[in-house]
Amino acid sequence: MKKKLFSLLLLCTVPCLLFAQKTISGADSARIVVDSIMNYAQSKSIYRDRVNWESIRTTVYQKSAQASSVQEVMPAVELIYQLLGDFHGFTNRGRKYYKWRQKNPKPDTLLYRSTLRKIKKGPGVDIRIFDQKYGYLLIPENNPTHKGDNERLAQQLQDSLSKLNPSKLKGIIIDLRTNSGGNMYPMILGVANLLGDGQLGSFIDPVTLKKESWEIRGKEIYAGDELMCRLNTLAALNTKLKIVVLTGMNTASSGEATAISFKGRKNTWFIGENTGGYTTANDSFRIFDLNVFIATAVEADRNRVIYDKNVSPDQEILAGDNFEELTNDAKIIAALRWLKH
Repeated sequence: MKKKLFSLLLLCTVPCLLFAQKTISGADSARIVVDSIMNYAQSKSIYRDRVNWESIRTTVYQKSAQASSVQEVMPAVELIYQLLGDFHGFTNRGRKYYKWRQKNPKPDTLLYRSTLRKIKKGPGVDIRIFDQKYGYLLIPENNPTHKGDNERLAQQLQDSLSKLNPSKLKGIIIDLRTNSGGNMYPMILGVANLLGDGQLGSFIDPVTLKKESWEIRGKEIYAGDELMCRLNTLAALNTKLKIVVLTGMNTASSGEATAISFKGRKNTWFIGENTGGYTTANDSFRIFDLNVFIATAVEADRNRVIYDKNVSPDQEILAGDNFEELTNDAKIIAALRWLKH
């Protein structure tokens, strides 16, 4: 789950202030929720120019006509996402999530059992050395929930990378196959010495073409002018090292943004499968006890190549994953072959 500026939580208190002087009934609160989400989406959604807003409002109001509470209006909220075609946006109320879930084909559990087993074990950084010359770093998904988590996660990645001693390697494999998202900034900053300073990607509003970049500046990463994360220590830059980035269908959201950050880097090759297709970025606001996220931008790499569907590999290899025995992993074998030749 990646949010634009990963978790730019805009507190939309205006509706609450407008009604602060009187008691809000259940039906009124339901209508405020629907109106607020549709107004926000109509002004910021990346799909706002592709839909008929009169039709959407009519359909959603019919769906929510009998709602007498915030809880009862949530099916109408899910309908908003469906009518927009926004499969990345969502609204959460506590631990309950409301969104439009596309009916995507499920991965073959036999072909991808190793990957699914690895994902089930939960996130964790993994490092290896192959043939004493080639490093391996698995960047997992994350879920920062407490103050300081971003910095801790970024430093954990950087420290793991440093253990591989990149200056002594001839190449390194960055594995994003199990990375389904979280906060993109510690993921990217954690390998800052491989990426170098400067703009690595950007969020682009496809309607206005307004751009907001993410970039590394020394030990820090910024979204626009906003500092998102900072490292305590950073190893020496190694921006010329040969790198293979591994992707798969489970690479999604912030995992995809991390992959995009490597696009356009010299001596870099992508192997694997098309990513999950969550290359949009969300903005958010809060109303009552709801956190509302709407897709408001598409993502582009340092060369302004836009990824509005997914991130594709340079060399496609379907399945063949073997996280239990990486030396028998088809994508690892192909990566080492490219790094050596």
